[in-house]
Amino acid sequence: MTNNYLEQDKSALLVIDMQYDFANPKGQAYVDGTEEIIPHLASLTSIFRKYGKPVFHIIRLYQPDGSNAELCRRELISSGKPIVAPNSLGAKIIDELLPEIDSPHSDDELLNGNIIRCGDNDYILYKPRWGAFYNTTLHDVLQSKEINSLFVAGCNFPNCPRTTMYEASERDYRIAMIPPTISGVYDRGLQEMQHIGVHIFEDPALVDFFFKSGIIITDYHPAYKDAFKALNMAWLNQYFDIEPVDQYVLSNPEEAILKSGGKILFALKDGQPIGTAALKKMDDDRLELTKMTVHENYRGCGIGKMLCSQAISVSKRLGVKELVLFSHTRLTDALNIYRKLGFNETEIDKTKYKRADVMMTFTF
Repeated sequence: MTNNYLEQDKSALLVIDMQYDFANPKGQAYVDGTEEIIPHLASLTSIFRKYGKPVFHIIRLYQPDGSNAELCRRELISSGKPIVAPNSLGAKIIDELLPEIDSPHSDDELLNGNIIRCGDNDYILYKPRWGAFYNTTLHDVLQSKEINSLFVAGCNFPNCPRTTMYEASERDYRIAMIPPTISGVYDRGLQEMQHIGVHIFEDPALVDFFFKSGIIITDYHPAYKDAFKALNMAWLNQYFDIEPVDQYVLSNPEEAILKSGGKILFALKDGQPIGTAALKKMDDDRLELTKMTVHENYRGCGIGKMLCSQAISVSKRLGVKELVLFSHTRLTDALNIYRKLGFNETEIDKTKYKRADVMMTFTF
């Protein structure tokens, strides 16, 4: 339904500025929150290597005289502040993110514009400004490898990852970001990235699922409105009667769910919606997980579990205290998924849906 879908076989990971000076609290220019993303980012790089996808480590190198620094940093560097100085400890990529290599790379080669290969499918590239594409050969290399889908991670969202995503968008790449693998992420920034078509993966496990199945879990787009209704109507007709509240919500998702601060998630295969789930605001502290279904041709593939996992992650990021769902005892497979993911049964609110005889909650 859109031409912005990610392609498994044409994907690469860009890891931005994960160097000792920025990522270690003892570094010369530590960026708050960067140490915390390292385990998640290490997991992400491992996933890309497992599936044989390229990993590009994009780094900064500041000459001691500040001649290759941004204007706003030039005076600081030239005054003697040794931030990511070539061939220094501070300029090195943190060990957790690199494959095992026989010998260290030369920063002089990088400064000359060369891309250095390390490991089977990892590459190191120097960038002279915020964005990874500015005065680099990155675009040419990606084109030579027929890459059109980029996952962006690293340090630090307001500056280099954000600029890189805008530059990638200008070059018609399909783009994804994984908030736990980027320091400095904030809600308004995530919304702005979504507005330029960036896919948000709440957890590296969803990236693994994408490479394994070709299915991504993504947010609502107006192009998916009809699919939201069709998928849910098919499920309701199969198992239950359609209630008036269903008709209203499915025909008016933007008004009924999104306007009040809710979310609608979709599972996409080759850009086509094959599953969906919604988070409807109940009050300031609670969201309802509702309207979750998967096309009958794709059931049993783990899509429902991934949609539910994403819904939990999104709810946590939104800061609610509780996630609530209503179900039925006949839906044994769905109930098993909910229990495995941490939902617990509670006394049911019988006024919510006539068809529901189970109520479950997830507490944050």
